[in-house]
Amino acid sequence: MKKIAIIGAGPGGLAAGMVLSKKGYQIDIYEKDFKVGGRSQRLSINEYHFDLGPTFLMYIDILKEVFNEAGYELEKELELIRLDSLYTLMFKDVTFDLSKNPMDNKKMYDRYQMGMGDSYLKWLKAQENKLASIESILKKPFPNLFHFLRKDVIKALPYLHPFQSVYKHLSTFNKDDNFIHSLSFQAKYLGMASYQAPSIFTILPYLEHALGLYHVKGGLNQINETMAKLIIKNGGAIHLNHTVNQILIEDKRVNGIIVNDEIKHYDHVILNADFAYSMNHLVDEKALNKYKPIKLNQKKFSVSTFMVYLGLDKTYDLKHHEIIFSKDYEHYLKGLMKGEFDEDFSVYVHNPSLIDDSYAPKGHSSLYILIPVPNLKQDKDWETYGAILKEQAISLIEAKHGINLKDHIVVSKMITPIDWANNYHVQFGAVFNLAHNLGQMLCFRPQNKFNEIKGLFLVGGGTHPGSGLPTIYQSALILKHYL
Repeated sequence: MKKIAIIGAGPGGLAAGMVLSKKGYQIDIYEKDFKVGGRSQRLSINEYHFDLGPTFLMYIDILKEVFNEAGYELEKELELIRLDSLYTLMFKDVTFDLSKNPMDNKKMYDRYQMGMGDSYLKWLKAQENKLASIESILKKPFPNLFHFLRKDVIKALPYLHPFQSVYKHLSTFNKDDNFIHSLSFQAKYLGMASYQAPSIFTILPYLEHALGLYHVKGGLNQINETMAKLIIKNGGAIHLNHTVNQILIEDKRVNGIIVNDEIKHYDHVILNADFAYSMNHLVDEKALNKYKPIKLNQKKFSVSTFMVYLGLDKTYDLKHHEIIFSKDYEHYLKGLMKGEFDEDFSVYVHNPSLIDDSYAPKGHSSLYILIPVPNLKQDKDWETYGAILKEQAISLIEAKHGINLKDHIVVSKMITPIDWANNYHVQFGAVFNLAHNLGQMLCFRPQNKFNEIKGLFLVGGGTHPGSGLPTIYQSALILKHYL
């Protein structure tokens, strides 16, 4: 029986453990924290609970496949709730309430500008064709340039518009900025602006509009907890509070790991830890070529996030997902991508307690606040600025809704880019990993079967197909082509 070590019990590592534990491998997952989940673990402050990171669950067919590969059914293991309202988008001059029903969305857009609803339906149909054309590309390895000659890639080319940005492509359907921004803010899931992200990523809002958004009872963190239980049930082992100090390499081949300063030998190693951090800290530089730290650190990295978690002694009638857009959103996005940041920022709010009473004591609520901010390649005194930004964000939400949050805060916590870097081992605090520009996608992204070291495989947002939970789960499924 071959022995496989998985470094990191984040979504990618757990999905890999699910898939491979059923195949008869001896699986050992090593996680430095005291709980599973990585950047998507549960955060608890006394009786208040939060998703640490991701809160959007979409394209659940991929997650279903992960569970099926392990011998289980997703819906039998977790309680999923499809959201009737996708999210509320609050612009300077209009608020859009997006629904799971596309025809309701058409009517909403038409109320704002007659004819915009038809633009929306044309966009929706175009994305249906695009997704159908590229699904196979995202589900297979893409190790070199020759794969651009595959039949499925050539067939998809008319739908990809590779040299258009998300913003530019959406403007071909309707040039209204609010329309475009309502269908392009998802580029920030990748840590990019719509002006930079390749137009392929217009499939992200399509996945939400056509296939739905879901809430998991207890939070998305419960996916990780359930996966961990099923991996153990399948014979795998999860070692918490075990820090991997080094990946052992001999003659350009993996030989095992050093964990908690103890040598352990394995046939293969799967890396789910942050890719850039790992190349800087876990791998001997002599074993690397293209991804030597000095080269890797010069690549483009995503933005970071500033997080605020509030435990409140009352509930508020805020939508499950809400975004308050900056007054000058174009200026904000372009500045953010340059590492600039000022008081006119956008904020995302997650308010799950209205539909899920497991987050907080009865009559209380847990409110999650996220602000995209520059990563640590930009010099910012987060020790000082964090407290200022927290107050500004809370004041913005209060002013937008005419509510009082400050007097009802029982517990609170902040996470800055420095915390992401120091406590969660995220290089530069860039929580969405390497940026998703054309030069860092497909064969130009670190590959699932790592080119430079035999026996080393990659899963997670830093490898193909990319960042975001669906593609992270897919990275684990791609391992079936190799193991």
